[in-house]
Amino acid sequence: MTSEDTIDYMTLYNEYWQSYDRIGERSGDLKRLASVLMETCGYGSAIDIGCGEGFLVAELLACGMDAVGLDISAVVVERANKRCPKRFFEGSVLSIPFPEAHFDVVVSTDCMEHLAPSDVPLALREMYRVSSRYVFLQIATTHDRDNHWHLTVEKRAWWEERCFEAGFRKHALYYRANPYEALNEDGWQILVLLEKVPDEALHCYDLNTLDEERLLHTDMLRETGRRSDAHCIRYNRAAEYIRPGDRVLDISCGLGYGSHILYTASQARSVTGVDLSDFAIGYANEHYGRPGAVMFRVGDAQALDFILENSIDFIAAFETIEHVPDPVSYLRELKRILKPSGRIMVSAPNDWTDDTGTDPNPHHLHVYSWERLLAECGEFFLLEQGFIQTAGGAMKCHHSDRKWTAVSVDSVPQEESEWVLVLGMSDPVSGKDIPYVETTWVIPEDEGFHVSAFARDYTNPWLVKGMVSMGMRSRSMALLVSMHERVLASADPESVEYGAALCGRIYALLSAEATVPQCVKNLENDIWRYASIPKPTPHQLRWQVSLLYAGGELSKSQGRLDDAGSFFSECASRDVTVYSPLLGNKVIDALYWLAVFALSRHDKGAARTYLLQSVNKSQQFVSGSWLNVTGKSETPMPFGPAELSQLLDKASRAAYILSVLDSGDSRGGVQCQESVGFFERQLIDRDRRLSDMDHAIRKIQTVLKEKEKICQNLAHEVTMQDEHAQALAREVATQDAHAQSLAREVSERDAEAQMLAGELVVARSEIDRLTATIRKQNLILNMFRPCLWPGIIHRYFAKSGS
Repeated sequence: MTSEDTIDYMTLYNEYWQSYDRIGERSGDLKRLASVLMETCGYGSAIDIGCGEGFLVAELLACGMDAVGLDISAVVVERANKRCPKRFFEGSVLSIPFPEAHFDVVVSTDCMEHLAPSDVPLALREMYRVSSRYVFLQIATTHDRDNHWHLTVEKRAWWEERCFEAGFRKHALYYRANPYEALNEDGWQILVLLEKVPDEALHCYDLNTLDEERLLHTDMLRETGRRSDAHCIRYNRAAEYIRPGDRVLDISCGLGYGSHILYTASQARSVTGVDLSDFAIGYANEHYGRPGAVMFRVGDAQALDFILENSIDFIAAFETIEHVPDPVSYLRELKRILKPSGRIMVSAPNDWTDDTGTDPNPHHLHVYSWERLLAECGEFFLLEQGFIQTAGGAMKCHHSDRKWTAVSVDSVPQEESEWVLVLGMSDPVSGKDIPYVETTWVIPEDEGFHVSAFARDYTNPWLVKGMVSMGMRSRSMALLVSMHERVLASADPESVEYGAALCGRIYALLSAEATVPQCVKNLENDIWRYASIPKPTPHQLRWQVSLLYAGGELSKSQGRLDDAGSFFSECASRDVTVYSPLLGNKVIDALYWLAVFALSRHDKGAARTYLLQSVNKSQQFVSGSWLNVTGKSETPMPFGPAELSQLLDKASRAAYILSVLDSGDSRGGVQCQESVGFFERQLIDRDRRLSDMDHAIRKIQTVLKEKEKICQNLAHEVTMQDEHAQALAREVATQDAHAQSLAREVSERDAEAQMLAGELVVARSEIDRLTATIRKQNLILNMFRPCLWPGIIHRYFAKSGS
């Protein structure tokens, strides 16, 4: 069976789908599969090849995808069209009945393994032809339950190599569907996410060209295996730290695959790749270039004169520092072009030395360790996070699995690794004199806009991304606290920066396990001082309200409810619309806690007043201008409606409590049960289900541990019994050897006895003969004795007489 001429797939699978036990068959969790496909390939048109009964097509349609299905079996196509008319077509993957580039995505699950190996290349070429961009495959790597239908049973590497040969490369978001550590073992099903290599790029740079350049350059998206995964995952992890609107630099970009990943996996405004190699840049432009978005140029990592100072938001500097002659000058150059609050991720081989103490790679001019990398990078950048990585299969950590581990920059890794990485940040505190240009949000020209008018209202707006804004600021609490302290020590006590740093300091204290009373008292005094600034600017007001609320939380956490009430009352009294209705979240939360405190005092009237204020104020906040909610109507800021929906959910929380306020005394905890908003209830319910699942998993884990302990005990007993059995076997062997020795001795004695017996027979025969002779002689003597005796006696006496 080597081709469609010898395998009648149509007849084969008509019979397959006529089988009763195949009705309703699904190839895995199709809802999850549809979700992964949408998250990696986006909206558009799709064809599911080998669609079966069309369940995946139904899931894709439910997600908004314009999906159709194709199957070679007329039986199952008819069945699928009854469920979703005119969406399913009869046809073969070896000759797909649609024109070139007809679909945005070609998806195929539980199909490719049903082809003979010789048919796989043709099927992939057909998928390449009808797809405009993506191919999404789910393939079984083991035999089917009947050990009959899966004609091609191969592992991931084999399938990916066939896909690369057909003109595909790995999808830039490949590792969202295939987590790095999960690739250590192939499951019974694998996901292979692919992207078409452009025709022109294939024509100029085929796989043979890559083979010729392998010692210098490799496109890791057209490679399979551990080393490819290791290089690609770095870019995917780096993309997690890129902020919306960032201008990104991929230094020593090689063939450009990493720049492609950085752009696709983030919301970067643009990515520029720089490399010394003309070949690499030519390849990168052909394969991954996008005008105005992903660009490449030849350049020296140590001399980036064509890049302006303080113009880059994120730098990926992978596998470079060990190659440059002067690493310190290299890092200084990267510091020059990185904006304040900008991030840099640097990687280096971790002590790739052999028995001689040198790195055998002639291109590696330096040997790096965790300590050296942190020390050199720490000279130029604030260190936010460290990482260690292994892939396995090479000189160092040869037998290790793929692994990526975050490590605090204040500690030393306890595990061996192949690479060390560090995430750094250009110091925002010292950048206040550098001009700031907003790159994340489109700022309205209206003077009444305040929410993200950082360049106008902050003395040092760089602090917003580095220290203030959630989702953008440093993820290292230690680094944040350090920034808070530096700003508090250097900024004007009435400045916006000071208010932001003070608020951050309070929340850092709230997250700490213990607090110093005098420290808390000083902070509370500072809150009241800042909150009393007369005629505050909109951003000063923003921090006054936030600080008052934070002060309430701090006092509440220490059981000083009267002090907390004072902070919350002052917070609720401020007119936040001067800044933004979004700040109303703090007001509504403050009113909620005032209502709770009133209920604890059994003051139902006061509680009702606070709750009604919550509902009324929420209505006012939503009904006013949305300028400081969404900004420009043509480019609305996405966080605005989200925060406003939170505000309305808090209003619903107040309404829920009001609905049971009068009957709460006779119904136990009903007021507390109702003190959550609608969406908050969904989250609580989800958390409760997750907690129940976690509890069930823990119970299962406990049982498994007990079973494992029993198994270990049994294994120990088996080992002991085996050792005893082996000892007995040795004793039996010894006794058997002794028995065989005795047997040989018995045999020898038996042979000797038989010989003696033979001699005895001969002797007895001789005795019998002699006895017979004697008897004969006795007979003769007896016959002659009477005659002889007188003569004998006469002669005797005659002799005696003489």
